Amino acid sequence: MTRGLFEGIPLVVVLLATAVALLIAAGAGYRLGARARTRNRGSTADMGTIMGGLLGLLGLMLAFTFGMAGQRFDHRRELVVEEANAIGTAWLRTDLIPEPMRGRARETLRAYVHVRFEAASSGSVEAFLAGASARSEQLQGVLWGIAAEAASASPTPTTALFVTAVNEVIDMHGRRFAAAVRSPIPPIIFGTLYAVSFLVLLALGFMRGLTGDGSALATSLLSVVLAVVLALILDLDRPFEGYLKVGQGAMRDLRTMMDAAR
Repeated sequence: MTRGLFEGIPLVVVLLATAVALLIAAGAGYRLGARARTRNRGSTADMGTIMGGLLGLLGLMLAFTFGMAGQRFDHRRELVVEEANAIGTAWLRTDLIPEPMRGRARETLRAYVHVRFEAASSGSVEAFLAGASARSEQLQGVLWGIAAEAASASPTPTTALFVTAVNEVIDMHGRRFAAAVRSPIPPIIFGTLYAVSFLVLLALGFMRGLTGDGSALATSLLSVVLAVVLALILDLDRPFEGYLKVGQGAMRDLRTMMDAAR
Protein backbone atom coordinates (compact mmCIF):
# COMPACT_ATOMS: atom_id res chain seq x y z
CA MET A 1 0.00 0.00 0.00
CA THR A 2 1.40 3.41 -1.01
CA ARG A 3 1.04 6.10 1.63
CA GLY A 4 0.47 9.73 0.75
CA LEU A 5 2.39 12.65 2.22
CA PHE A 6 1.35 13.56 5.80
CA GLU A 7 -1.21 10.73 5.76
CA GLY A 8 -2.94 10.43 9.13
CA ILE A 9 -2.17 14.02 10.14
CA PRO A 10 -5.30 16.22 10.33
CA LEU A 11 -5.54 18.65 7.45
CA VAL A 12 -5.93 21.65 9.76
CA VAL A 13 -2.65 20.76 11.47
CA VAL A 14 -0.91 20.47 8.09
CA LEU A 15 -2.34 23.83 7.01
CA LEU A 16 -1.22 25.67 10.15
CA ALA A 17 2.20 24.00 10.23
CA THR A 18 2.78 24.85 6.57
CA ALA A 19 1.80 28.49 7.03
CA VAL A 20 4.07 28.84 10.07
CA ALA A 21 6.98 27.13 8.28
CA LEU A 22 6.60 29.43 5.25
CA LEU A 23 6.51 32.51 7.50
CA ILE A 24 9.65 31.31 9.27
CA ALA A 25 11.34 30.82 5.89
CA ALA A 26 10.42 34.38 4.89
CA GLY A 27 11.70 35.75 8.19
CA ALA A 28 14.98 33.85 7.87
CA GLY A 29 15.40 35.18 4.34
CA TYR A 30 14.77 38.74 5.53
CA ARG A 31 17.49 38.47 8.16
CA LEU A 32 19.94 37.09 5.63
CA GLY A 33 19.08 39.90 3.21
CA ALA A 34 19.49 42.55 5.89
CA ARG A 35 22.96 41.23 6.71
CA ALA A 36 23.90 41.22 3.04
CA ARG A 37 22.67 44.83 2.71
CA THR A 38 24.78 46.05 5.66
CA ARG A 39 27.84 44.43 4.06
CA ASN A 40 26.97 45.86 0.62
CA ARG A 41 26.58 42.42 -0.90
CA GLY A 42 23.93 41.28 -3.32
CA SER A 43 22.16 42.87 -6.27
CA THR A 44 18.45 43.55 -6.31
CA ALA A 45 18.47 43.24 -10.11
CA ASP A 46 19.87 39.74 -9.87
CA MET A 47 17.35 38.88 -7.15
CA GLY A 48 14.50 40.13 -9.34
CA THR A 49 15.53 37.76 -12.12
CA ILE A 50 15.87 34.86 -9.69
CA MET A 51 12.49 35.62 -8.10
CA GLY A 52 10.78 35.69 -11.47
CA GLY A 53 12.15 32.25 -12.30
CA LEU A 54 11.26 30.81 -8.90
CA LEU A 55 7.71 32.17 -8.98
CA GLY A 56 7.23 30.82 -12.50
CA LEU A 57 8.50 27.40 -11.42
CA LEU A 58 6.24 27.42 -8.36
CA GLY A 59 3.20 28.35 -10.43
CA LEU A 60 3.95 25.58 -12.93
CA MET A 61 4.35 22.98 -10.19
CA LEU A 62 1.17 24.09 -8.41
CA ALA A 63 -0.82 23.83 -11.64
CA PHE A 64 0.64 20.41 -12.44
CA THR A 65 0.04 18.95 -8.97
CA PHE A 66 -3.42 20.48 -8.62
CA GLY A 67 -4.40 19.05 -12.00
CA MET A 68 -3.09 15.61 -11.00
CA ALA A 69 -5.04 15.66 -7.72
CA GLY A 70 -8.18 16.88 -9.50
CA GLN A 71 -8.00 14.09 -12.07
CA ARG A 72 -7.70 11.47 -9.33
CA PHE A 73 -10.65 12.99 -7.48
CA ASP A 74 -12.80 12.95 -10.65
CA HIS A 75 -11.76 9.37 -11.36
CA ARG A 76 -12.88 8.24 -7.90
CA ARG A 77 -16.20 10.02 -8.43
CA GLU A 78 -16.74 8.28 -11.78
CA LEU A 79 -15.96 4.91 -10.23
CA VAL A 80 -18.76 5.38 -7.68
CA VAL A 81 -21.28 5.72 -10.52
CA GLU A 82 -19.78 2.79 -12.41
CA GLU A 83 -19.90 0.55 -9.35
CA ALA A 84 -23.50 1.52 -8.62
CA ASN A 85 -24.40 0.64 -12.22
CA ALA A 86 -22.58 -2.70 -11.97
CA ILE A 87 -24.34 -3.64 -8.74
CA GLY A 88 -27.68 -2.49 -10.15
CA THR A 89 -27.16 -4.67 -13.21
CA ALA A 90 -26.34 -7.69 -11.03
CA TRP A 91 -29.50 -6.99 -9.01
CA LEU A 92 -31.66 -6.97 -12.13
CA ARG A 93 -30.05 -10.16 -13.45
CA THR A 94 -30.94 -12.06 -10.30
CA ASP A 95 -34.27 -12.52 -12.10
CA LEU A 96 -32.42 -14.88 -14.45
CA ILE A 97 -31.62 -17.43 -11.73
CA PRO A 98 -34.12 -19.60 -9.83
CA GLU A 99 -35.09 -19.56 -6.18
CA PRO A 100 -33.75 -19.94 -3.53
CA MET A 101 -30.55 -18.61 -5.11
CA ARG A 102 -32.33 -15.50 -6.34
CA GLY A 103 -33.37 -14.47 -2.84
CA ARG A 104 -29.93 -15.17 -1.38
CA ALA A 105 -28.24 -13.20 -4.14
CA ARG A 106 -30.50 -10.22 -3.54
CA GLU A 107 -29.92 -10.25 0.21
CA THR A 108 -26.17 -10.42 -0.39
CA LEU A 109 -26.25 -7.57 -2.89
CA ARG A 110 -28.36 -5.49 -0.53
CA ALA A 111 -25.84 -6.01 2.29
CA TYR A 112 -23.01 -5.30 -0.14
CA VAL A 113 -24.44 -1.93 -1.13
CA HIS A 114 -24.75 -0.92 2.52
CA VAL A 115 -21.10 -1.85 3.11
CA ARG A 116 -19.92 0.01 0.01
CA PHE A 117 -21.90 3.09 0.99
CA GLU A 118 -20.40 3.07 4.48
CA ALA A 119 -16.89 2.60 3.05
CA ALA A 120 -16.83 6.25 2.00
CA SER A 121 -17.03 7.33 5.65
CA SER A 122 -14.30 5.00 6.93
CA GLY A 123 -12.27 7.97 8.21
CA SER A 124 -8.85 6.53 7.42
CA VAL A 125 -7.14 3.99 5.19
CA GLU A 126 -6.61 1.67 8.15
CA ALA A 127 -10.31 1.77 9.06
CA PHE A 128 -11.25 1.09 5.43
CA LEU A 129 -8.94 -1.92 5.15
CA ALA A 130 -9.99 -3.39 8.50
CA GLY A 131 -13.71 -2.75 8.06
CA ALA A 132 -15.36 -1.98 4.74
CA SER A 133 -12.80 -3.63 2.47
CA ALA A 134 -12.63 -6.86 4.47
CA ARG A 135 -16.42 -7.07 4.73
CA SER A 136 -16.77 -6.34 0.99
CA GLU A 137 -14.43 -9.18 0.09
CA GLN A 138 -16.33 -11.53 2.39
CA LEU A 139 -19.64 -10.68 0.70
CA GLN A 140 -18.01 -11.04 -2.72
CA GLY A 141 -17.08 -14.60 -1.78
CA VAL A 142 -20.69 -15.33 -0.81
CA LEU A 143 -22.01 -13.75 -4.01
CA TRP A 144 -19.57 -15.66 -6.20
CA GLY A 145 -20.54 -18.89 -4.45
CA ILE A 146 -24.19 -18.22 -5.35
CA ALA A 147 -23.20 -17.46 -8.96
CA ALA A 148 -21.19 -20.70 -9.19
CA GLU A 149 -24.08 -22.65 -7.71
CA ALA A 150 -26.52 -21.13 -10.19
CA ALA A 151 -24.19 -21.89 -13.10
CA SER A 152 -23.85 -25.50 -11.99
CA ALA A 153 -27.58 -25.93 -11.50
CA SER A 154 -28.55 -24.25 -14.77
CA PRO A 155 -25.63 -23.80 -17.23
CA THR A 156 -27.54 -21.63 -19.69
CA PRO A 157 -26.72 -18.35 -21.48
CA THR A 158 -29.15 -16.47 -19.22
CA THR A 159 -27.39 -17.73 -16.10
CA ALA A 160 -24.07 -16.71 -17.68
CA LEU A 161 -25.37 -13.14 -17.83
CA PHE A 162 -25.78 -13.14 -14.06
CA VAL A 163 -22.31 -14.64 -13.55
CA THR A 164 -20.83 -11.91 -15.77
CA ALA A 165 -22.60 -9.22 -13.77
CA VAL A 166 -21.27 -10.65 -10.49
CA ASN A 167 -17.77 -10.72 -11.96
CA GLU A 168 -18.10 -7.04 -12.88
CA VAL A 169 -19.17 -6.18 -9.32
CA ILE A 170 -16.05 -7.87 -7.97
CA ASP A 171 -13.84 -6.14 -10.55
CA MET A 172 -15.26 -2.73 -9.60
CA HIS A 173 -14.18 -3.30 -6.01
CA GLY A 174 -10.62 -3.82 -7.23
CA ARG A 175 -10.71 -0.67 -9.34
CA ARG A 176 -12.06 1.48 -6.52
CA PHE A 177 -9.57 -0.02 -4.08
CA ALA A 178 -6.69 0.80 -6.42
CA ALA A 179 -7.92 4.35 -6.98
CA ALA A 180 -8.44 5.04 -3.28
CA VAL A 181 -5.53 3.24 -1.63
CA ARG A 182 -2.82 2.38 -4.12
CA SER A 183 -2.44 5.48 -6.29
CA PRO A 184 -1.92 8.66 -4.28
CA ILE A 185 0.20 11.44 -5.71
CA PRO A 186 3.84 10.33 -5.21
CA PRO A 187 5.26 11.90 -2.02
CA ILE A 188 8.34 13.04 -3.93
CA ILE A 189 6.16 15.38 -6.02
CA PHE A 190 4.61 16.89 -2.88
CA GLY A 191 8.04 17.09 -1.25
CA THR A 192 9.49 18.96 -4.21
CA LEU A 193 6.51 21.31 -4.26
CA TYR A 194 6.96 22.10 -0.57
CA ALA A 195 10.71 22.62 -1.04
CA VAL A 196 10.17 25.07 -3.90
CA SER A 197 7.54 26.92 -1.84
CA PHE A 198 9.96 27.34 1.07
CA LEU A 199 12.71 28.46 -1.32
CA VAL A 200 10.42 31.08 -2.86
CA LEU A 201 9.51 32.52 0.56
CA LEU A 202 13.16 32.47 1.60
CA ALA A 203 14.11 34.35 -1.56
CA LEU A 204 11.27 36.85 -1.11
CA GLY A 205 12.37 37.53 2.45
CA PHE A 206 15.98 37.90 1.31
CA MET A 207 14.92 40.43 -1.32
CA ARG A 208 12.98 42.41 1.28
CA GLY A 209 16.01 42.50 3.56
CA LEU A 210 18.26 43.47 0.67
CA THR A 211 16.07 46.44 -0.25
CA GLY A 212 15.34 47.44 3.36
CA ASP A 213 11.58 46.87 2.95
CA GLY A 214 10.28 46.37 6.49
CA SER A 215 6.72 45.49 5.46
CA ALA A 216 5.97 41.78 5.70
CA LEU A 217 2.42 42.02 4.34
CA ALA A 218 3.16 40.58 0.89
CA THR A 219 5.18 37.62 2.16
CA SER A 220 2.63 36.93 4.91
CA LEU A 221 -0.24 36.88 2.43
CA LEU A 222 1.71 34.66 0.05
CA SER A 223 2.55 32.28 2.90
CA VAL A 224 -1.10 31.92 3.88
CA VAL A 225 -2.32 31.54 0.29
CA LEU A 226 0.35 28.96 -0.49
CA ALA A 227 -0.48 27.01 2.66
CA VAL A 228 -4.19 26.96 1.74
CA VAL A 229 -3.50 25.81 -1.83
CA LEU A 230 -1.11 23.07 -0.66
CA ALA A 231 -3.68 21.88 1.90
CA LEU A 232 -6.38 21.87 -0.80
CA ILE A 233 -4.23 19.69 -3.05
CA LEU A 234 -3.63 17.30 -0.15
CA ASP A 235 -7.36 17.23 0.57
CA LEU A 236 -8.14 16.29 -3.04
CA ASP A 237 -5.68 13.42 -2.75
CA ARG A 238 -7.20 12.00 0.46
CA PRO A 239 -10.18 9.69 -0.20
CA PHE A 240 -11.06 9.11 3.48
CA GLU A 241 -9.82 12.19 5.34
CA GLY A 242 -10.36 15.91 4.94
CA TYR A 243 -13.29 17.98 3.74
CA LEU A 244 -13.60 17.24 0.01
CA LYS A 245 -15.53 13.98 -0.29
CA VAL A 246 -16.61 12.08 -3.38
CA GLY A 247 -20.39 12.19 -3.63
CA GLN A 248 -22.19 8.90 -2.94
CA GLY A 249 -25.49 9.90 -4.53
CA ALA A 250 -25.56 6.99 -7.02
CA MET A 251 -24.88 4.45 -4.28
CA ARG A 252 -27.45 6.08 -1.99
CA ASP A 253 -30.14 5.89 -4.69
CA LEU A 254 -29.30 2.24 -5.34
CA ARG A 255 -29.53 1.44 -1.63
CA THR A 256 -32.93 3.14 -1.41
CA MET A 257 -34.20 1.17 -4.41
CA MET A 258 -33.01 -2.15 -2.96
CA ASP A 259 -34.45 -1.45 0.48
CA ALA A 260 -37.80 -0.57 -1.10
CA ALA A 261 -37.82 -3.91 -2.98
CA ARG A 262 -38.01 -6.01 0.20
